[in-house]
Amino acid sequence: MPVQIQCNSVVIRNDALDRVLDGGSENFGEIAPNAMSYSDDRLSQASFMSPVDAEEFAKSLELRGLQRDDDSPDFVVVRTHDRTVEPPCDWLVLFEYEQRLIATIRGFDSQTVIAAATDADYDPGTIENYSEEEIAEKFEFVERDGNVDTYREKATGRLVYHARQTESPDEIFKRAFGIVWKLRRQPGMEPRQGKRAAEIQSAIESLQSLAAKHPDMANVALALGMAWFAIGEDDKAQRQVTRAVDLEPDNTIMLKELGGICLTRSDFPTALRAATKAVEIEPDDIELLGNLAVIQLLNGEVTQAKATIQHAIRLKPNEPINGNIQAIIEAVASGKRDRPQSLQEMMRPPKRKSWLSKLFGR
Repeated sequence: MPVQIQCNSVVIRNDALDRVLDGGSENFGEIAPNAMSYSDDRLSQASFMSPVDAEEFAKSLELRGLQRDDDSPDFVVVRTHDRTVEPPCDWLVLFEYEQRLIATIRGFDSQTVIAAATDADYDPGTIENYSEEEIAEKFEFVERDGNVDTYREKATGRLVYHARQTESPDEIFKRAFGIVWKLRRQPGMEPRQGKRAAEIQSAIESLQSLAAKHPDMANVALALGMAWFAIGEDDKAQRQVTRAVDLEPDNTIMLKELGGICLTRSDFPTALRAATKAVEIEPDDIELLGNLAVIQLLNGEVTQAKATIQHAIRLKPNEPINGNIQAIIEAVASGKRDRPQSLQEMMRPPKRKSWLSKLFGR
């Protein structure tokens, strides 16, 4: 029997479910995600308000062994507002009956339609469909309450509502990165502990899930590196940020983060390579110049550090952080201070020499 589909529907061949699901298609209810999921003797379907939810369910079917990229896919995603079928297939037939969109397998002529029990008052006129481009153009986001997003139509001020069950990858990233950024650890700081570390660990779990699905997203690798660094897993942090730099080698933000992590670990050669490349890309960035000068100093290149920080000071004479760096470098260059061997030592005030040490030149 044909099945009614609404909004964004995942439509699956029952013979494919019989192949991969314990108990076959009769047990579709065990994996069905919502009340708008049902089957006939040939097809099973699940309908969603949000295309994001439909895509997440589609991915779960792929993990069970179903295919959607073949010439004859096991399942497809149907968007009712424009009747698109992805991927295209030759076994699905769509037709309209009493203002409702119906799906069936080609060559199957039953006139009985299966629909959701909750659909008795369904009014197709109450559902509006917009592409992402139309939403960005015509609406502004107001708020999220639970799993319902509220938008305001710019032209009329009318509020519209969009229900969904899952977050998009961009939303997952923004939420996780927001935590990481709020609790970020600066080079030389102690790692986060306790409740803050637990918050970051939760963000790491979300980011790891994203990284598994989107291994080529440099921002995810960067965020993971920053998160590991924040809780003191410096080795994992360096590996992740190195991966981010490999994906976007001219991104100075990533090079700066890599330099900071390596600086904290006293891996000065790697830090120096990252900082030098960042300055080559943006030679007049005073923050990058200050970072490079610090790394040059710790790496024993005092003359180079002095020249670098002088260039930064010429670009912005009254910048206080670079002013402090210059003072330290000048003190080392003149012999008034021993060259620090680590970032932590550099950040500590120098020990005052006793009158006896001064007397004997020590």
